[in-house]
Amino acid sequence: MSVSVVAHAKRIVDAPITTWILLALPAPALLADIGVNERYYAELMYESGLPAVQLMILALAITPAMWLTKNWPRVHGIVRWMGKRRRYIGVAAFGYAALHTFFYIREIGSLDLVILELSEIELTTGWLAFVILLALALTSNDFSVRRMGKRWKRLQRVAYLAAATTALHWFLFDQFLNEMLWWFGLIALLQIARVLIQRLGSRRTAVAR
Repeated sequence: MSVSVVAHAKRIVDAPITTWILLALPAPALLADIGVNERYYAELMYESGLPAVQLMILALAITPAMWLTKNWPRVHGIVRWMGKRRRYIGVAAFGYAALHTFFYIREIGSLDLVILELSEIELTTGWLAFVILLALALTSNDFSVRRMGKRWKRLQRVAYLAAATTALHWFLFDQFLNEMLWWFGLIALLQIARVLIQRLGSRRTAVAR
């Protein structure tokens, strides 16, 4: 394979549009239902909520994965590639969460009922996660990064709160719990492994001194 072909392929892979296409793959089937309203409500809620969770977990998994793959250059390179696109992933997670919310509001059909149901903890947690993802999506741009400086990174850490409230939201609905435990258990294990590796590295450094 010639150098020019490899370089062209790399440009395609690195192009933002390629990332957006990959992130948007589950979207057409959901968007098609916005004006049609033919599928079951439970099906739409699951199919819109799951990619929101998966992408949120993926965005949160990048940092611990950086630590865990340091000794595997090829895997680490893939993780770094994903890390450069973490903001895209987070915005896409919000996009699917927005569709999830849209289908809920359409099903309820009344703003008064939506407000009334805010008193139910399983729905309150979902709205809290949505508001957090909205704030993160609105600030996932270069202007906000420059404007906020160090505060931007502190704000991004509330993504962990969004994950926690989303996990509780899912758990309280008592549906597909095995799948919920898989996705949220995965990020929990990655974070634990990261902390253990960091502590082990600190101890080795201390002993070496």
